[in-house]
Amino acid sequence: MTAIGVLCARVRVEEKQIIAALADAGVVAMPVPPASTPLPPGPAPAGMATLGAHRHGGDDTTRHHALALVIDRCQNRDVAAATLPLLKLSGIEVVDAGLAATGTRLEIATVFAQAKLPRPQAFVGFSEVSALEAASQLGYPATLMPRTPGSATSALLDHDTAEAVIEHRVVLGSRAEAIVLLQAGAPRADQLGRHHVVDGEVIAVEGSQIDGRAQELAIAAASVLGARSVAVDIASIDGQIVVWDVAPVADFRASVLTGSRTVGEALAAMACTQGDMPEATLADEVSITAGRQDWEVQVNHGVIGVSITA
Repeated sequence: MTAIGVLCARVRVEEKQIIAALADAGVVAMPVPPASTPLPPGPAPAGMATLGAHRHGGDDTTRHHALALVIDRCQNRDVAAATLPLLKLSGIEVVDAGLAATGTRLEIATVFAQAKLPRPQAFVGFSEVSALEAASQLGYPATLMPRTPGSATSALLDHDTAEAVIEHRVVLGSRAEAIVLLQAGAPRADQLGRHHVVDGEVIAVEGSQIDGRAQELAIAAASVLGARSVAVDIASIDGQIVVWDVAPVADFRASVLTGSRTVGEALAAMACTQGDMPEATLADEVSITAGRQDWEVQVNHGVIGVSITA
């Protein structure tokens, strides 16, 4: 039997909501841990492409659940960037943030620039010297953004702060960490809104809602990335609405809904319309281990439900 997997090393609040929404929609859903099984650098056999079957009580409980689709919720973006292309090669459909799921902030900024989306002025720094020169040309405040999408950024309020932050990265980090994206400005909380876009629609917003143009810009950014699920940060800087940043996998528990659907429900609805989705029947109750928690997949009158048992 096929199933929809949620790629995550740990089942947090967001992943619980997604799995529950999938179960409410009547499909077999399960958490899938990344990095549990080695994969070949090419198409993998069906058994391997499940990323390793969970074992419960000595039995392989997922051997009859080939993955038809995987929703990316992996917090480790290095692991996700390596795993997602291999899943796609193996014929598994993936719901992810498009370019933001496997690319860098530099690649994202490049495609946004090519699409002529409004963005703050930015430079790429390749060393301590060029990064400091970039910050100086941008003026202060500025923001330093590491290459990994979704990773923490650093506000550079003045030259002394910029010098300390950049030198710290160069001295203590790897050579790759010396390459950074620097953007003009450092928006306050009331100038920044995170828009959760699923299937071309803003489902929820966290922080400042800014205005209707922000939602339109977030949707446009997601489209440029080829993202089916992504969080787009929109900022208001000097009266201009700009794409500030994107996060391939973001928390949404504190976000405000723009309509009646939650992010989990929107993801479930999209997943259920993609290709040949799982049948909403199971012969027996199936228990699946996910990290330190056990998820019970239970069938009552043909409806599959999910609950935590430990």
